[in-house]
Amino acid sequence: MDAALRAETDEALDRLLPCFGVPVARRIVETPRGRLHLLLAGEGRAVVLLHGGFGGAGNWFRTLGPLARRFQVLAPDRPGFGLAAPATADALAWLDDLLAALAVRRVALVGHAGGGALALAYARARPDAVTALALSDVPLAPPAAVVGDPAANAEGDRAASPGLARRGGARPRRVETWYASLAARFDDRRLLPPEYLYYLWCLARLRPDQDQRPPGDVAPGPVVIPGPGARTWPTVPTLLLWGRGNRWTSAALARQLRERIPDAELRVIDHSKGIPALEQPGEFNYAVLNFLAAHRHADE
Repeated sequence: MDAALRAETDEALDRLLPCFGVPVARRIVETPRGRLHLLLAGEGRAVVLLHGGFGGAGNWFRTLGPLARRFQVLAPDRPGFGLAAPATADALAWLDDLLAALAVRRVALVGHAGGGALALAYARARPDAVTALALSDVPLAPPAAVVGDPAANAEGDRAASPGLARRGGARPRRVETWYASLAARFDDRRLLPPEYLYYLWCLARLRPDQDQRPPGDVAPGPVVIPGPGARTWPTVPTLLLWGRGNRWTSAALARQLRERIPDAELRVIDHSKGIPALEQPGEFNYAVLNFLAAHRHADE
């Protein structure tokens, strides 16, 4: 990793911090699997924000502040993203390390896109550690995609490979061209403050193998929607938040998922192409706060 570009990205994140609206601490946690970088704010029950497959912890600049007024909020860079160390073979162990280092025993998880798929995987593997799941615009594949239905397989392929061109292997050269391609992914480009654009631009140059445009890398998705009668979803309170204009997984698939999860809630958010925490933060944050408050007993 280029030291000068890393320093520039580090500075870009510092410039973004005032946009969070609350005092935010930056922490480095050294673990046996590498260095973890996170943003930390608030007090109370722990909530972890898991960003999608682009950007990093800075993606949550419109959500961390409102949640931190009622909770202790942790926003880590996922391994291999942002300013974190490279990912390891165990996709979940780093989150164990992080929670252990901060003496957090149980946690609510909020995840976007690939980060939502990761939150779900963690809840499945560590059911006693997760009190609630709020999943936004997770890449989905229909259940028939795993049993051979050609039409459903085609839909599943679209969920796994959203038809969004990926750039990799070369740093972007022209900021104007890069900005235009990024802005097209959002419902309203006026929602992107210059501090956030600069942060993503620095990451695009620091990590040229990644596409810093939503949804980015969808791994560990796509998530296969449970079939009728399947009992594969963790028994934890679940909120689904979906942009009505999502380009990689339609709201129709989200409704199908909602039908297969007992007692799950679904909120479809207008004027969003799949990044509602940035496009419609008021509605997104209100829904998450009310959901976590309604299920506070799960953490007691």
